[in-house]
Amino acid sequence: MKEKNRLPLNAFFVGIDIASRIHVISALDFNQQFFIKMKPVENTQEGAVLLESLIVDVLTANHQFKYVVIGMESTGFYGVHLANFLSSSELLTPFSVRVYCLNPKEVKKLQEILQ
Repeated sequence: MKEKNRLPLNAFFVGIDIASRIHVISALDFNQQFFIKMKPVENTQEGAVLLESLIVDVLTANHQFKYVVIGMESTGFYGVHLANFLSSSELLTPFSVRVYCLNPKEVKKLQEILQ
């Protein structure tokens, strides 16, 4: 594995389960310590702002994080606006935010492997 492709130890990982009305958010560090666990957020502009605020609150209180890695399912068009909003967030820019849209079938396969 190339050095530039390795996940940094000081990254904050955010997972978002995308749905038509409610998204569910969990966030943890490299050591699998949860900072946000199964938090529902509405699929609205206000929900996106709330999600951004939740992430920023954790980053403000935990100065060890230098990067933010966000993974979300690419289920239809439900998450497109959220992915664009988070990837262009001025509040998250100092943390080299990366947003990845994941194939739901692959996520399901990974869940089956991990269980």
